[in-house]
Amino acid sequence: MKKALVFVFLIIVLDISQADDRFRPQYHLLPPSNWLNDPNGPVYYNGYYHMFFQYDPNSPGHFYSKDMVHWIGLPIAIAPEQPYDINGIWTGSTSVVDGVPIIIYTGINETHAQVQCQARPANLTDPTLSKWIKWPSNPLIISPNGRDPSTSFQDDHNNYYLIYGFGSDELGGQAVLFTSRDFVNWTYLHPIHSNHYDTFWECPDIFNVSNRLVMKVSLRGQDFWAVGELDPIQKIFHPLAGDVGEYTQLIDQGKFYASKSFYDPIHDQQVIVGWIAEDDDQGEKRGWQGMHSLPRSIFLSNDGLQLGSCPIEALQTLRVEESHRYFHNIVLPSTIPFELVPDVSGNQIELIINWQFPRDKVNTHFWKTFLIDLSMKLFSQDLDFGLSVLSTLGGSQRTSVGIMTRANTTFMPNWDVPGWDYFSVPGITNSLDCQHAFGNTELGGKLDLYLRLKQSETKQQQQQQQLVWVYTNRTLSQRSSGASRDPLAGTIWLESESLNDQWFLELNIFIDHSVVEVFEP
Repeated sequence: MKKALVFVFLIIVLDISQADDRFRPQYHLLPPSNWLNDPNGPVYYNGYYHMFFQYDPNSPGHFYSKDMVHWIGLPIAIAPEQPYDINGIWTGSTSVVDGVPIIIYTGINETHAQVQCQARPANLTDPTLSKWIKWPSNPLIISPNGRDPSTSFQDDHNNYYLIYGFGSDELGGQAVLFTSRDFVNWTYLHPIHSNHYDTFWECPDIFNVSNRLVMKVSLRGQDFWAVGELDPIQKIFHPLAGDVGEYTQLIDQGKFYASKSFYDPIHDQQVIVGWIAEDDDQGEKRGWQGMHSLPRSIFLSNDGLQLGSCPIEALQTLRVEESHRYFHNIVLPSTIPFELVPDVSGNQIELIINWQFPRDKVNTHFWKTFLIDLSMKLFSQDLDFGLSVLSTLGGSQRTSVGIMTRANTTFMPNWDVPGWDYFSVPGITNSLDCQHAFGNTELGGKLDLYLRLKQSETKQQQQQQQLVWVYTNRTLSQRSSGASRDPLAGTIWLESESLNDQWFLELNIFIDHSVVEVFEP
């Protein structure tokens, strides 16, 4: 008997008011108009969450919220009107010091040098923290010429430390370390960590998750993190399993950059938020550009060496119970087209889907697509399987989220590299060999990724897991000629169940008009 693909499906319509602009996201944070990019200084204080962000014109925007889901806009937080920040107020962080939230930010001075400055609330009893006063002795740090100071941390002797991004020919990208006793007078120590995956690092963070130290860095247009240890004497960060800049350490495989994390004391979680940039040239026409990702809670793998993130639980408050639609044990037939779920429409939807399929199907070519619009239809492609969202009725415009096994190499980006596993490349036996052999080029980075996947696969084979790719196909997502259509992809492990010899894969997908975020629960 031929075994079939089975899945459980939940569709949730999210309770957000509709906008006149059909492409404008409604439950992602973005200002009414103009551009937004880096999230800045997220903090919980006196009953509210605050989020600042780089905003047109070169001043930090400011929102506050009770739950990190429903945000209220506030006036510009700090204006660039002093000689040390007259050309812009760039990324910074908020640290709570002796009960006072203090912002340290990068100012662009009269000569366009980058200096580090400080601001404090004008009124601590104001829950909106809408007015801030710049410290009279600004700038506090003038060298080295870097940017994006992090949230501070302390040692056992009450010394404060902060890092910011920098780069040099000798050490490459780096996070430079400063210390202070009073949070005003700062002393430069040394780079806390560096490598040559890029020439300059942006938006570094250092924080704890479940008693593990994590460093996060933005470079090459993507965000990376690594679990490590801090030498208590030398104050040097040592990665334990993969370094920032290596593709296996990516936080997100898609449009996610300049992220900022903070500790949420109400839910005892470290939360991270990134900047999502549109991949088109329509920003000026729309009147808005850029948004923040959904807030994500960071967690550690069971071995404490890898990191993951998932949507914060507060996002469930957007769900409308009466709109839920459940579909259990759906068996997909081989005949097509197949009308699976009729009359399903919407562009503010959360999907929770669980696929189950025989283990002997993992290395075969079967791919099924579901078009979510006024109807859901099933049709066959020469890929694996998945679903399409934000689709027109006929499917001429759509975005597909697919699952692919390694047996399929025609579609995936990076799979045009000869000998994608390093064992078939002469002289390549480890990731450093990849970098040296290919001159630290993109090709070397690809091979470094494949190497690490192969090493990880060897470890996981004993645990009855299977490596697959999750990808987003944007070929038909937009009609604009200036839009990027490159696919985005990442790897995850399928779980198996020996009882019925099945593979299981669950995805949590958030759709918000023109943005799609995909998570593995």
